[in-house]
Amino acid sequence: MKIEIEAVPQAAAILLIAAALGLGLWAYLTRYPALAPKRRWILLAARLTALLALLLASLAPVLRYPEASRARNRLLVLLDHSGSMGVRDASGGRSRKSAADSAAAAIARELSGRYDVRVAAFDAALGTFGKDVRHAAESFPGGGETALGDAIRGAVTRLDPDSVAAILVLSDGEVNRGEDPERALDSTLPAFGLVVGSPSDPPTVGIAGVEAPPEMIVARATPLTVTVRQGGRPASRGIVRVSEDGRELGRAPFKLDGSGASARVSIPVTLTARGKRFLAVELLDVPDDPMRENKRRLVAVTARPAKRSVPLLAASWDWDLRSLARGVEEDTTWGIVRLSPSGASQVSRLGGPPGPFDSYLEDAEAVVARFDASTITLERAAALMRYLERGGGVLLWVDPYPRPPVESPLTRAVGLAWRFSGQPVGPVATAELAPGGHTHEIALLGGDAASAAATWKDLPPVEPLVAFDPTGSPLQPVVLGRVSSGAVPLVLAGTVGKGRVVVLNAAGVYRWGLTASGIAGRAGVETAFFGGICRWLAGGSEDHPVQIEAPEITPEGRPVPIRIVASLPGPQGAEARVTARAVGGKPAAGAQVEAKLTPTAGGEFSGSLPLGPGTYLLRGSVTRGGRSVGSDSIRIAVGVQGIEFETLAADPSSLRRLAESSGGLAAPIDSAGPVIERLRSPDLSRVRMAEIDLFHNPLLFTILIVALALEWAMRRRFHLM
Repeated sequence: MKIEIEAVPQAAAILLIAAALGLGLWAYLTRYPALAPKRRWILLAARLTALLALLLASLAPVLRYPEASRARNRLLVLLDHSGSMGVRDASGGRSRKSAADSAAAAIARELSGRYDVRVAAFDAALGTFGKDVRHAAESFPGGGETALGDAIRGAVTRLDPDSVAAILVLSDGEVNRGEDPERALDSTLPAFGLVVGSPSDPPTVGIAGVEAPPEMIVARATPLTVTVRQGGRPASRGIVRVSEDGRELGRAPFKLDGSGASARVSIPVTLTARGKRFLAVELLDVPDDPMRENKRRLVAVTARPAKRSVPLLAASWDWDLRSLARGVEEDTTWGIVRLSPSGASQVSRLGGPPGPFDSYLEDAEAVVARFDASTITLERAAALMRYLERGGGVLLWVDPYPRPPVESPLTRAVGLAWRFSGQPVGPVATAELAPGGHTHEIALLGGDAASAAATWKDLPPVEPLVAFDPTGSPLQPVVLGRVSSGAVPLVLAGTVGKGRVVVLNAAGVYRWGLTASGIAGRAGVETAFFGGICRWLAGGSEDHPVQIEAPEITPEGRPVPIRIVASLPGPQGAEARVTARAVGGKPAAGAQVEAKLTPTAGGEFSGSLPLGPGTYLLRGSVTRGGRSVGSDSIRIAVGVQGIEFETLAADPSSLRRLAESSGGLAAPIDSAGPVIERLRSPDLSRVRMAEIDLFHNPLLFTILIVALALEWAMRRRFHLM
């Protein structure tokens, strides 16, 4: 054991103590000749002891020595409880999970005198650490994907890293989720591995992959490609079936010719409703194969119309509206739907019969409407307000011959005061960025503030129609029109309720497309401006004061983790609740589960809901003081993701690389001897350097005080004072 003493000598203190030492020797050896020698040496020894203690204290010595203890040497044992550990290819016909649990219990008993052994199971999540292997295994059933890297990082984070001597992983080595284990592991911490399972595929047929586009067009057949693979077994046949909430969407046969064979099956799928959809892929009619987990897969896709609909409501069609249509439809996934007012509440599509305005707003990405009395009636204003409350976006474009709309909840929510400018008809205003436009994506035209300012300055002039007063309005000017009498807002943007609103106060905007690029056949700034407006309006969900987050798909048997983020000036006193309602299929549609979430820092709330397999609509709401702050909803599903079962062969190489990169060792579980011997090695001891500050040592100061007191008492007794 190496012991070190470190001192910090102070020259002035040493000189003073040396002088005091010399003075003491001189006094007792020469000044008191009549004093008996025994008494003289007793007094001198007391003085020298006190001065020596004072000298040691002045050096501020620190004693350092290595210290190793069982409590400071922890062995973390990570048990893989992912889905693939259920394969029965371990010795004795046991499952990999059972073999790993038994081996962990034996290792914990054998090394308990050497280490403080802590055990936790993991799959995509990490269980609780404990000393009892059986309890740690039984309390975490697992069955999900394998995130070994996340488990390693979580293990070291939960416990004091300085107390961990080594990590032992018992796994089949298949890692399919989360962080790379080698990156998650501290290079100074040795990792050891015991590989469970056979490196060859088990004799089962399973889904090896599903290729599905993230977006599918409603009412259009889209191919879904399923890869089927089998392990060591003879030729197999079966059916691939795709369904949604129990309703079959398509099926196709497959044939596998022999051991290790694979096949790709393409199934055309047609979705009839937009939004987040969850498709179940299954293998049916596979003989002599009892394993079911690798024959199911849940896939999340988003169904949308062929074109993102933008209804445009106006009594007439002019050059400005044509310019808007060109700018929006430059992106071929967007489409303008021309509507004209019909009566007080209805609208009619070009060449079609009148119908309810609300029917066109149900699937609209954004809405454009002339902001005048003939278009914005009380009934249509109410429909637009309902659309905004759902989080929609509306572009209100002032008519070239402005007639203020009648007062309604919409006009009051927009909050703009009309003042006619009295300017003659004609291009009289040049556009420029307003202060609020330097950071607003509508005004920036896809660039930065400098490039946007130059672009607006170079555009042809337009006619501002109304001198709006935005005082008290939730909208702020982002583009101004510079006229002789000052500046007039041309473009105003902001939020109204849960939605977004843009007001365009200009005629002759079509001229902005007649730039050099427009003349060359391209859309000029039309795409950046009008397309940018519609994209911004469609993103109103980003402004919601409450947003709910949850995984699209949660594996069966695991609670759904839920997080709600609320934009609150002060989260004190706020409460968050979440409701899960089954939508179609099983469980029975309409069944609800509710839970209260736990508040965390910064207006965030978290919790979980135990849900059975099926599709659910999650709705989260936040209240404070009995008043609603806001709500949000998302669609999620509980089922088999299946990625864990794409490859069922054990992968010894992953644990071997992890061990080699950290100075550890990996071996098959049936040949665990070398790993156990390395774990017994004293080289793995986690040694801590202990320090004793001798300057602040009570014993040193006790000696100093006792020596001085003894000298003083002896001098009085010998009549030297």
